[in-house]
Amino acid sequence: MARPEKIWLFRITHIDNIPHILRNGLVTRYSQNANKHFVEIGDISLIEVRDDIDAPVPPGGKLSEYIPFYFGPRSPMLYQIATGFDGVTKYPQEEIIYIISSLDKIKEHNLPYFFTDGHVRSFTSTSYNDDINLDLLDWDAIHARIWKSDDTDLRRQEKKQAELLVKHHIPVNAIELFCVYNEKAQQILCTYLAAAKQSFEVKSSPHKLYYDHL
Repeated sequence: MARPEKIWLFRITHIDNIPHILRNGLVTRYSQNANKHFVEIGDISLIEVRDDIDAPVPPGGKLSEYIPFYFGPRSPMLYQIATGFDGVTKYPQEEIIYIISSLDKIKEHNLPYFFTDGHVRSFTSTSYNDDINLDLLDWDAIHARIWKSDDTDLRRQEKKQAELLVKHHIPVNAIELFCVYNEKAQQILCTYLAAAKQSFEVKSSPHKLYYDHL
């Protein structure tokens, strides 16, 4: 699969975090606007260790200063959250919301970023800050529905988790749309949008973005 003409960016969060995001945009845990009641999802040990890891390329700093997005949906992390695999706190997928932006939006707002060809914490991943290197990402692995590594590709799961990391802050108007698991989640999200006087497209995409056979 060649590099897509439009590069979408996918971030997942708990639905309870949405009201704060609609007021403040996406921020890091150390921002002065950080959500004191933020519902953390995913592997907490991976989140906390980012405090001690340097960004491997400019714009520099620590990984904890960045807001990560995946280049594709149905990440291994979502699978862990939906199943409680490997000690990760389990949440039903209807509580997990996709925040979707695009590389176009990130550049439109002049937001500093770098990207990787695999999970940012993997020693076999390479990091880049020149868009020409987006051609080097394995877009087949990024969009694969079956992403387990095997003898045909020992890095498939790692490459599935290629990331684009944006430094410090992403304003609300750099979000393109939201995606949800079902009608219940859509109703809750639309209530939050109305309360915040925000207008965004909300799509329900259980089969394209979520795991439907767990």
